[in-house]
Amino acid sequence: MKHLLSICFLALASWASAQQYTSIVKTNPLGYFASQYMIGYEHMLNDRMSIQVMPGFINRKTDQNATDYDEFLNPVYNHRYEQTKSGFILIPEFRYYVSPDATGAPHGLYLAAFTRFMSLKYDLADVRDLDYFHYDAASMTTEVRSANVSRVDQRTVLGGGITIGYAYYTSGGVTLEGFIGPQFKNVAFTRTYADFADVEAGDEAFDAKYADFSLSGVENSGGGVRFGVNVGIGF
Repeated sequence: MKHLLSICFLALASWASAQQYTSIVKTNPLGYFASQYMIGYEHMLNDRMSIQVMPGFINRKTDQNATDYDEFLNPVYNHRYEQTKSGFILIPEFRYYVSPDATGAPHGLYLAAFTRFMSLKYDLADVRDLDYFHYDAASMTTEVRSANVSRVDQRTVLGGGITIGYAYYTSGGVTLEGFIGPQFKNVAFTRTYADFADVEAGDEAFDAKYADFSLSGVENSGGGVRFGVNVGIGF
């Protein structure tokens, strides 16, 4: 996917020449490190205002391992969790350029208001030993239990915010911009287990097998900071 985006931008750059750029095709390269691939379009409405839309998709696979040891510190049970994170994102944005370029191109300091929609699915597969040690705090005893704690987490994110940024373009059409600002979001969350109808029971078994498990890139409700860098081609 990274190579495909690079080829697209090189193709656009090959025919771009010095002119008044009122439209830009762009991407956020920082998102590639999080397996978030976005490509967007900005269009100038006049010399100060523009609209932009940035759609994209997310696809990332990771895994984590855990081991249960007996009283002699011998490894007994080996656990492995394979996680697939997938989904899509859409960010519409309105911009106001404080100091517009004389040609009407998207250049200079700007303020922006945006909305952000994201749908994320975390598919986690428990693929190794089903048996594990469970410690009962009430009786202070340890017993062997067996469970498949494969689960699916679904998060739907709706939010928005404002940013301040600076856009720069060259006479050849290459554009570069950076932005930062506060954002607020609301997250709807559901979880289902393969072998547990009761989510609390599934969580208890999961925590016993994977005590040190961490779910990277989780979206939660509340405030935060949105920042990024976009690279694009003007035309």
